[in-house]
Amino acid sequence: MNLEIELKLKVPEGSAAKLSRHPLLKGESKTVKLFSIYYDTPSLDLKAKGVAIRLRKSAGKWIQTVKGRGGVVAGVHTRHEWDLPVPKNALDLTRFDDPFLVDIFSDPEIRHQLAPVFSTEFSRKLLLLEYSGSSIECSFDRGSITSGEKAEPISELELELKSGDPAALYDFALELLESIPLEIETVSKAGRGYSLFLGAEAHRVKKAETPAIVAGMSVREAFLEIAQNCLIQIQENARGMLAGEEDPEFLHQMRVGVRRMRSAFSIFSRHFGKEAFLEVVSGLRWLGGELGPARNWDVFLQETLPSVESALPEQDFSILRERAQSIREKNRNRAICAVASPKYQSLLLKLGALLCRIEQAEPLAVEEFANEILSRRCRNFERAGKGIASLDHLELHALRIEGKKLRYAAEFFIALHPSRSSRNFLSTIGAMQDALGAINDAATTGHLLDELAGEIPEASGIMKGWVARDTAANLAQLPPRWKSFRRAKRFWT
Repeated sequence: MNLEIELKLKVPEGSAAKLSRHPLLKGESKTVKLFSIYYDTPSLDLKAKGVAIRLRKSAGKWIQTVKGRGGVVAGVHTRHEWDLPVPKNALDLTRFDDPFLVDIFSDPEIRHQLAPVFSTEFSRKLLLLEYSGSSIECSFDRGSITSGEKAEPISELELELKSGDPAALYDFALELLESIPLEIETVSKAGRGYSLFLGAEAHRVKKAETPAIVAGMSVREAFLEIAQNCLIQIQENARGMLAGEEDPEFLHQMRVGVRRMRSAFSIFSRHFGKEAFLEVVSGLRWLGGELGPARNWDVFLQETLPSVESALPEQDFSILRERAQSIREKNRNRAICAVASPKYQSLLLKLGALLCRIEQAEPLAVEEFANEILSRRCRNFERAGKGIASLDHLELHALRIEGKKLRYAAEFFIALHPSRSSRNFLSTIGAMQDALGAINDAATTGHLLDELAGEIPEASGIMKGWVARDTAANLAQLPPRWKSFRRAKRFWT
């Protein structure tokens, strides 16, 4: 069994020749033809278990390969791989000695139902390079994936770490990105083959999930788990946006992932130092800025305007809606262009390199670190909310920001304290954030309406009046919700 660590990069069709001539890829190479058949059961049991099995023919010889028990972070695929030479084009399920594989392939319902589901056929240009003290195997693959009558092209560069520092994969890719518009590929050939086999499958919105933080972790281990958790949310929703999915929730959840990531860097900068994070944090700030305007117009068109139309059915807001949709579309295109840009790919690669290089600053268990962070952020929130009934707009905005910081920290570390009190604490914070968020949305709506007021003054004026009414109602909710928050047990103490 081998542990495979590789970074996959999509190569645009128009850039293939330029990539082949790139100075970094100079050296002795060889080209091989590879044909692979992937197998699974009719109900795709192997896919459900995160395992892929294939037969690959190269130079007249067949090799059976099983891949599984891995993951993808910032484009780097880490998987266990089992290779076995076989005499002919037929699976041999009798020679596994790894308990993981024995358990899967000893199941008769799997063994007897395996059949081809898709195949790949491509030429691979292989080159082994030394780069920054690391050995990297470069594989430039061009060909196709086929399932039944359906096919799609393969054009990708795989950078596999043979020895050395995984960060070297990112650094190498960053140099290539300076002149070639590469894109990180988070889906394996097997994953693409399954998608082809299943037909057009809509992407799924990826919402925030609780990081798997456990007692006894080092601060470094906790940081990596949280950062990778945020990164998956960002990348999965970016895929949906780039695939042309119309649901605005993809953009919203990608923006949430960016905010969570920035919050994680803010939390852990106390331990690792801000200097280590400066470049990546700057990039995340840029990305959030590109996504923000489109999200603001989505909220306006999906939530604010419909509520006003429902309350005032006699008013005609059709022209206002049409103009707002036009502005929203412009900002949505801006967001998609940002996510499709080399600058975004560069940010992901720099982030991946940072996660590889981060080192433990001092021996400190995550429990102690988390408790200190939560206590500090709770004090800051309480201080900002003092005299809540008389806070002005700027003070309420500052309170909302402190609340977000506390909420993200609590969500990051809640797995250390799985209890009713921790869930109740998050609930009271959530109630506060809902009211503060509605007040902030109302202020944002005012700014958006200012953009429309010159063309549609009457409708804009009516909306502003209604939004002011809602703001008053939300302001009235703050004192009782604040009281509930103050009563909630600090679950980490």
